Amino acid sequence: RVCVDSRDPILIGGKDALEKDYVELFKETYPDAAEEVDSNVPVPLIDEMEITCFVDSDHAHDRVTRRSITGIIIVVGRTPVFFSSKRQGAIESSTYGAEFCAMRSAVEEVQSVRYMLRCLGVKVSRASLICGDNMGVIQNCTIPDSLLKKKHVAIAFHKARESAAAGVCHPIKISGKHNFSDLLTKAVTGKTFWGLYGGLTRG
Repeated sequence: RVCVDSRDPILIGGKDALEKDYVELFKETYPDAAEEVDSNVPVPLIDEMEITCFVDSDHAHDRVTRRSITGIIIVVGRTPVFFSSKRQGAIESSTYGAEFCAMRSAVEEVQSVRYMLRCLGVKVSRASLICGDNMGVIQNCTIPDSLLKKKHVAIAFHKARESAAAGVCHPIKISGKHNFSDLLTKAVTGKTFWGLYGGLTRG
């Protein structure tokens, strides 16, 4: 007979408890509860889940206010778990600024997903990939000695750069035709739509 412990494993054993096998953790917590542990108790099948984020922005998308739009898709393993398509809070005078604000939003959402997975007992230690199609933003996020010349995106720059330096995320450059977040930012042709949609759903 197996007893279920509803307490948070983080509060019971700290960080090390998340890295132990569930059966071994049960035996240590309840040494006299049962002589045999049911073999149906679930154990982790993989060591770590890969988190990939696709981000893009459409500069001056709104024809009335000329605010840009941010599109974000987060995939855990091969399963999309989060998507967002929202207007940005401020009007950006350049594509560079709009892309950097989108990158900052992507970093914040990736941090939320990483925290959620840790709360569920999933090991998350490697940096999460953030895929974007603007080379200037990617370079400013990943190159330590890159110069920042746009003061109005300083906050977004430091947020993204700090997370990249801490190993939370790793921004990489991908082609626009492989960026799934294009579906959330702009109107695309039927061929492009079904190509991106098929690649996202089929993994």
